[in-house]
Amino acid sequence: MIFKRGRNSSGPAGPDHGEFPESGQGSGIFSFFQREKIAAVLAEQGRGRTFILVLATLVMAGFAFQTRLDNSGVSFGTGDAESARAHQAFVRTFGIDDYLLLAVAHGMEIPDPDLRKRIKKIRESITGLDGILEVTDLEKAASTDLPGFPELSGPWTPSVITGLGQLLPGVSQLVSQDMKILGLVIRIDNERLNGFRLENRVSRIKKIIREAFPGHPPSFAAGLPVLRAAFERYNLINALIFGGLGLVFGTLVAFYLFKTLWASVLVLISSLISLVWVLGLMGLLGIRINLASGLSFGFVLIASCTTVFHILSAYQANIKAGHGKNALARTYIQILSPCFMCALTTAAGFFSLCISPVPMVRQAGVVIGLGVILSFCLALPLTSLGLPRLIKQTPGSGGLPDRLDRAARILKLPGFHFPRATLVLGLVFCLAMALGIPHIRTNRHLALPMLNRTPEAKEMAFIREHLSTGYSFSLVMAPRSGSFDSRQFWYDLLAFEKKIREMEGVESLDSVTPLVFRTALRFSHAGIMPEQIYQQIRSGMPVHGMITPFLDKDSGALRLVVHIRDQSPDQIEALLQEIKDRAEKSLGRRADITLAGQMIYLRSQTTGLVASQLRTLFLALGVITLFMMVQLRSPVLGLLSLVPNVLPLMTVFGVMGWMEIGLDPLTIFAAVISFGLSVDDSIHYLTAFRYELLKGGRPVLLCLGRAYDRTARALISTTAVLFFSSAGLVFSSFSHVFSLGVLVAAASLAALAGDLMVLPALVQKTGLMYKHRAIPTNSKQTGSYD
Repeated sequence: MIFKRGRNSSGPAGPDHGEFPESGQGSGIFSFFQREKIAAVLAEQGRGRTFILVLATLVMAGFAFQTRLDNSGVSFGTGDAESARAHQAFVRTFGIDDYLLLAVAHGMEIPDPDLRKRIKKIRESITGLDGILEVTDLEKAASTDLPGFPELSGPWTPSVITGLGQLLPGVSQLVSQDMKILGLVIRIDNERLNGFRLENRVSRIKKIIREAFPGHPPSFAAGLPVLRAAFERYNLINALIFGGLGLVFGTLVAFYLFKTLWASVLVLISSLISLVWVLGLMGLLGIRINLASGLSFGFVLIASCTTVFHILSAYQANIKAGHGKNALARTYIQILSPCFMCALTTAAGFFSLCISPVPMVRQAGVVIGLGVILSFCLALPLTSLGLPRLIKQTPGSGGLPDRLDRAARILKLPGFHFPRATLVLGLVFCLAMALGIPHIRTNRHLALPMLNRTPEAKEMAFIREHLSTGYSFSLVMAPRSGSFDSRQFWYDLLAFEKKIREMEGVESLDSVTPLVFRTALRFSHAGIMPEQIYQQIRSGMPVHGMITPFLDKDSGALRLVVHIRDQSPDQIEALLQEIKDRAEKSLGRRADITLAGQMIYLRSQTTGLVASQLRTLFLALGVITLFMMVQLRSPVLGLLSLVPNVLPLMTVFGVMGWMEIGLDPLTIFAAVISFGLSVDDSIHYLTAFRYELLKGGRPVLLCLGRAYDRTARALISTTAVLFFSSAGLVFSSFSHVFSLGVLVAAASLAALAGDLMVLPALVQKTGLMYKHRAIPTNSKQTGSYD
């Protein structure tokens, strides 16, 4: 047996040595005897276990090759939601408004007959591509039969093009004012074209346009579909970068921490095998790699590094203590319960995402939660195979104190020597962060989340300068009992549209109103009035495709498309509300007015997802608290463990408020991440503290100090991995990813301060003197903890 019988058994003495608690008082869900049996199995060196592990990994690698990228794109909504049903009704009435806006400097003269032929050929080529529903261009607009305007059906001249723009809605997106830039509005099937598939299709369309004009000029793309596809791609790439940085920093920190290259090799192998298993799990479950599930790579790699760090630290301590061949088994008895509980609480935080109404988020919760558990389960056999072979140290070895030791000593000072001041400063910090919370604004709009140096931003800037921003929403007006047959309504509508066009932030407005009034004016000699033109359109006048998206002949509903400039989400929301209010005031008596379109649908989706993730956060808090109580065998200690973890949560929300980082589906995810990962430090520290308390006869302060000395080095190391991995995201050109990196990096530092400074001070100043009975010296089953 490797365990000492009784408290007075001989053995290495020193601050890192003590006894295991009795089996009936074991920590967490594993009793002492259970941990002893598991440790004995893991400590056995056998080729059979290695063969099984290699074989299972190869099988999972086979499933991993079946994992595919998700081309369906970003979608935060569900088909059952009220907003989804409203959007579907809008699409049935007016058609899909999810469009691409392509622009090209054609390099030809407007009167050139060949220009019209080239545009028509481009339209025919693009329309033949899969997933393309409709292509609208200047040639199509000019083919519109406009009664009373025969002069607009002849050869193209600048005056003809100007006349078309004054009559038909949407022409401003088809040609620039100087007529040197042509635009194409391409409506797509967003169920079939999204994400990476959409980007491939856009590349194909650009090639068609480039080859159609002399000099092969480049073309540029904008629109919400382009923005969504870029949103997914950049987030997925940065999720992979996050995981890669975690792996790199994990191996570097392992080398620095344990002063041997083999420690880095062990961390690297464990992390990569865990990644293979996670990819295999995704392939087995049919889960594709998308914006949400791609985040699993980083978290699983960091979770694997964390587990291996704690195993390496415990093994190194046991080697130094002279336990020799028994060091490996003693290591697993020491870390089994707290490391498993860390994996369980972290996984619980991510499993709570399964209550989200969004399939993509539910999948991420399953993958990351199972991945964290897998990384723990794999770390045990991998380290049992690698430690005795790779890391061989003599008792008492360990080298000189390094910067990590000095950092641990510095962080120990506030909580142990100045507990009152530490608690006061912690409270002041939380209050300062809390004052920033009221400044948080929800990002309800996907408003150009890329910095100017990205290719997408440059293309959008070109289109914005020459044609349109590509951002628009619809104002739908349904008539009340034939109210649109009133002449006064049309004059009120004309005045309303004029006011909207003059509003700051509005670029242009498209509707049938100019066509109705100019046609009525052209036939004014016959006494034709605007309401009569409207009635004629509804009753059977031939209507071209340029008109149908703006007037529903069956219901008589009108649609106004408002194109807006690039603005912040708050400015967009304020603009939407002001336009809605003005519409209700001017036209509300005669029409039922609603905001609609893809932008409005995305707004409702984003708002719903943020709300569901906030609910997820509170659920995770409750579940993790229960697990902590089970692990520590004490409701008081379980609740106490939450106090230092308030700091990272307050940091996330406080930094969001003070740095004006909007609350959106990605930044709220930082709170779930931070809490799920930061609580691991509390588990290791409080578990070690409880072990010391159970030995009996020692002051609380001494138990705190011994627990600190045992865990601080590993906690600082794992925090360093998370911090540097997250900090790497601040170099992203994508503002949402930049914000995520800032929030997680700041929260990781706050979590470390909470566990290593606030927690010891809190235990001292609250007078938490646990009334655990001292273990009798004649105990039948005790054992050395370290």
